[in-house]
Amino acid sequence: MDDDDQIVISVEKGVTVVRLGTDFASIYESDLARLDGLRELANTATPARVVIDLSHTRYFGSAFVGLLMATAARLKERGNGQLAISGATPFATMALETTKVDTILSLFASVDDAVATLRPSA
Repeated sequence: MDDDDQIVISVEKGVTVVRLGTDFASIYESDLARLDGLRELANTATPARVVIDLSHTRYFGSAFVGLLMATAARLKERGNGQLAISGATPFATMALETTKVDTILSLFASVDDAVATLRPSA
């Protein structure tokens, strides 16, 4: 899923972290093909715990919200899977709250906070 250095995937304390770069400052429906790897990641991340860092994302539309929901559903189907969002800008937070996505996904100020909460028990 790596699109040069615009999508960086790492595993931190047992949690898969997806960092979206500055090319994803705005995410439109036409950009979703570049993020299609999220669906595969939902099938393969072990354990099934993923954080998406949106700290560079200023705008996204409903199609991206749908991708988040589909990814979260697939992770949950795998048993105890979770998807969290970190670094959401004020607009992103408002959009996620308005659409009630924040009731399904956890929102965190930072990747470190999300990883600390999602990491598997020792």
